[in-house]
Amino acid sequence: MFRKLDWYTVKTFLGPFFFIFSILFFIFIVQFAWQEMEKFAGKGLSWLTIGELLLYLGINVIQLVLPLSILLGSIMTFGGFGERYELAAMKASGISLARILLPMFTVVSVLSIGLYFFGDHVMPYSQRKAKNLAYNIVQANPTLQLVEGVFIENIPGFSMKISEVSGEEKDQLQDVFIFQDGKYDEDKRTIIATHGTLNRDVDDIRLLKMVLFDGTIYVDQIKGKSGQERKNQPNQTILFDTLTQYIDISEIMQKAMDEENIQDHYKFLNSKDLKQRIDSMQIDYEKYYDQIYSSGLTKNVYGSLGMDSINISEKDKLPKSMEDISQAKQTQILKEALEFVDREITNYRYQGDEITGKVKLQAKQKLHYHRNYSYAFTCIVFFLIGAPLGAIVKKGGIGMPVVISIVIFVLYYIINFSSENMTKNGILHPTFAAWSANLIFFPIALVLFYKANNDSGLFNVGNYLDPIVKYFSKFRKQKNTEHTRYQ
Repeated sequence: MFRKLDWYTVKTFLGPFFFIFSILFFIFIVQFAWQEMEKFAGKGLSWLTIGELLLYLGINVIQLVLPLSILLGSIMTFGGFGERYELAAMKASGISLARILLPMFTVVSVLSIGLYFFGDHVMPYSQRKAKNLAYNIVQANPTLQLVEGVFIENIPGFSMKISEVSGEEKDQLQDVFIFQDGKYDEDKRTIIATHGTLNRDVDDIRLLKMVLFDGTIYVDQIKGKSGQERKNQPNQTILFDTLTQYIDISEIMQKAMDEENIQDHYKFLNSKDLKQRIDSMQIDYEKYYDQIYSSGLTKNVYGSLGMDSINISEKDKLPKSMEDISQAKQTQILKEALEFVDREITNYRYQGDEITGKVKLQAKQKLHYHRNYSYAFTCIVFFLIGAPLGAIVKKGGIGMPVVISIVIFVLYYIINFSSENMTKNGILHPTFAAWSANLIFFPIALVLFYKANNDSGLFNVGNYLDPIVKYFSKFRKQKNTEHTRYQ
């Protein structure tokens, strides 16, 4: 009997589950593709390449889709059992709610473990493949980085703005503005052209060949000249019909290749390797903090090297009073002291920013490490919420279960991602942030299970108000109900 009943509950659950999962996965992936499509569509890329890149980038939606599918599927399954009085018949046969949930809980546990291994192995692989594919796309299509109407500053030494990019290969430029910067003492140029073309150089892939038409060059010659000579020199303007400009992108390509060759990026690692990376990073950071403390103390307190502590007495005096020093010397001393303080403040701000960056990076890695475990546990939490809730509301189908699931998922989503953003900003501890939503919803799941197991009405207000009224009624003065004629 139990085997047939177990198989029946599992079969009833798996049908809606797979249907919901496929629909939600399609919705989430389309929503993700809609957001990212503008970066790649119309840039001369084939639809196969765009689809492959979006698949690698968007496959992580499974970590959100699977728990939501379990939540909605469990509500629909047990809501249908309650609506058709099948759940009541099972309980009347002496089967407890925990025993009814057991086969589906086993299936959900397997799905939870599968989600963990998916995040631990498939996700790092997809992130690496997406990064490699994006690099190959940019290498083959340099105009992919050109955004219309926005200053582009990712090319070293250049800042350019292009009003419109057109053509079949997206190599036709309209209204081009280029500011060619350099080092402090190098000449600077500003180029304005009505139109032009941009292609990769045939002979050297490290160069971009830009041909501009009908424009003007404004030159600021400052190399080898003093400040006064720079002020006195006249403005220099050059008109041109055709200008060929070569842009060296070897630094960008090398940077992309270096980033691609970094195989130990924390998003490319499984949990074991990531844990080792976090531990080694913690040791390195502690050494860095000790070094900052030691160097700062040694630099500011003369002779403090090797000392554990320094005590300054109020009786100690300076070797020479300031009144005994000339006014010019006093001014010089104060000026040097202020300059020293300004340098130290700037140095401390720089060190503070560097420490903040290190703390945020470490927090992101710890958050990424705990996220795989928390997302897997979310599957179990959502099942423990959905199954008792369905048994309580006794509504199957797509109406009420969908509304309840959306409300629960939105609340979970807000709590989870708000905590993660707070962690990335260094406000919240990464371990607590990764588990915060589960810590809030797991007690709710236990309460719902208790209510469903005891057939309590969840939405009956009297169940919550009657104990309160009964408690306060103890302190109310009892009225004498005996008839007055017997007094």
